[in-house]
Amino acid sequence: MDTLVLTLRELIGREALVDGVRCQVIEILEAGPCVVVCETAGAEIQSNQYGDPQRRVPRTHTLPLRSQLEQDLHPVVRALAGDELTRRLRSLL
Repeated sequence: MDTLVLTLRELIGREALVDGVRCQVIEILEAGPCVVVCETAGAEIQSNQYGDPQRRVPRTHTLPLRSQLEQDLHPVVRALAGDELTRRLRSLL
């Protein structure tokens, strides 16, 4: 398996407060690669297949590894990774 993806898997389970929202990494997608982040507080209403409101679920976001605005890691990924893991990920890009 790719060294970058193995290093990214260290993010799974990490939490951070990003712009006032508590987030947790729940999955790493190899395609991209992408980081799947779940908001741990609050929820949105999920509809069933007919469009009827069904239940409340945490919001999830699929983030690219690299920022689209700068040639660096996505800012949310940097916040979740911390300094040491951010340094290691930058060396693998």
